[in-house]
Amino acid sequence: MLTDLYKLVMANAGFPLRRETFVLSLRKGGPWIMPVDPNEFIQSIFPSRSSGGLTGMTSAFWEALGGDVHVQGIPKGAWFGNREPVLTLTGPSALVSNMEARIIGELSFRIQVATLAKLHPHTIDTRLCVATCEREREIILETLDAVGVRAPEIAVDTDGYFKHILDKAVELMGIVGGDPSRVMEAGYRAASCIDQHQLAVEAARDGGFKATSNVLVAQRLQISPVGTTGHEHTQRWGADYEAFTAVRDMIPGDVTYLLDTYSTRHSGLPTALRVMQEDPERPCSVRFDSESTMRGDYLLATELFREHGLEPGLNLGGGFNADKTRQFEALRTNVTKWPAEKQRYMYGQYLVGPHVPLPTRGDVGAVHKLSQTGSRATMKFSDNPEKSSSPGKPVVFRLAHPGGADFTRLPLGIIGQQGETPPDHYVLLEASDPRYAPYGARKEEWVTRFNQLPSSNSPATQALVDQCVAAKANTIRHALS
Repeated sequence: MLTDLYKLVMANAGFPLRRETFVLSLRKGGPWIMPVDPNEFIQSIFPSRSSGGLTGMTSAFWEALGGDVHVQGIPKGAWFGNREPVLTLTGPSALVSNMEARIIGELSFRIQVATLAKLHPHTIDTRLCVATCEREREIILETLDAVGVRAPEIAVDTDGYFKHILDKAVELMGIVGGDPSRVMEAGYRAASCIDQHQLAVEAARDGGFKATSNVLVAQRLQISPVGTTGHEHTQRWGADYEAFTAVRDMIPGDVTYLLDTYSTRHSGLPTALRVMQEDPERPCSVRFDSESTMRGDYLLATELFREHGLEPGLNLGGGFNADKTRQFEALRTNVTKWPAEKQRYMYGQYLVGPHVPLPTRGDVGAVHKLSQTGSRATMKFSDNPEKSSSPGKPVVFRLAHPGGADFTRLPLGIIGQQGETPPDHYVLLEASDPRYAPYGARKEEWVTRFNQLPSSNSPATQALVDQCVAAKANTIRHALS
């Protein structure tokens, strides 16, 4: 149960036993150092097959949790750049998907702490001197010890963090007229640990929230678990129509169609409209997730739904804070006239973020995306090209000899595929090979090169990207036909 509800929804509307690959990457802010052994980290967060009170899951789901996984990751002590695959996890769909929140939240936090300590040690006395909970303090200490950096005195300010979240929750509740059905907490992936997240949800609950994405915390605090569907669901089915009808026809109750996996306006929205018209009595909602185009997407969607006599719920998420909520409440009241009870807001990083200058998921853009389902490579595209993910079973090929004039124009990394032969001058960066740690005294040189020459795709990876781009174009053609 230590996962988000939408993972369980997608498992029941998907293929729990199908072998799939998920990839963790950090999109910005690098380079980074890996402070843990990837295999050991995955073993430490492996879910239990005990139901723990969880009901409604298929026998295939429980069988999947007992499956085996293959881990390919950045070796402990090695450096990596933006968008390079940090951790590639292959196993039964329900199992490797289930671990997403802990992989994104806890592992990216450890990576950020370790990198801060190695690249900017003079800042740790101020950046890492206060933790939000005791477990977060322990993680900081474990991480600093792993990279050989002296730990500062670390205080735990649970009360300060609790009040910080409580004040935000009270403000958000005021913006939506005090109706708890219009807000949901969805920040587990932005938390450093389960203890921090439970503390945040408890504060949000005391501020008026009655729903969280975290299944276990919802049970502990006696509030409602909530969830929509994620991009992986649409990627798994290969097209918006197949994904939307699958959840419509397999999941009871109100279901949600996520619009932006390929293109909100050219595929997700017209397909959602088609699926709703096929069964207009079916309770459903749509979810907007592309921050850069959300205002226009929202206005277009409400106009189209009204033209066709439809009034689905609207779930707005992605970078929402108090100011953005006020903006969309003003649009709802003054422009779209959409019913208040059918416009809901999802809060992640904003609601659970720390009150002190600790690293956060938002600083690095950490994502854990489906990259292969069965034998088919897949990508999340979104409406923002910078959010596109890597396909297949990606690995890092590292430049073996970064010094010398002949190598200064070569990127330090190439994103290849498992089983592919590395290009000339490159080697596979893997946990069993300890050679490719930081490049000695030339720290400033290779930090600069990581940023100036980002990793490129190998021929095998580029071929998979081209296949996925062609599949996206075909999906859009069908949606618009």
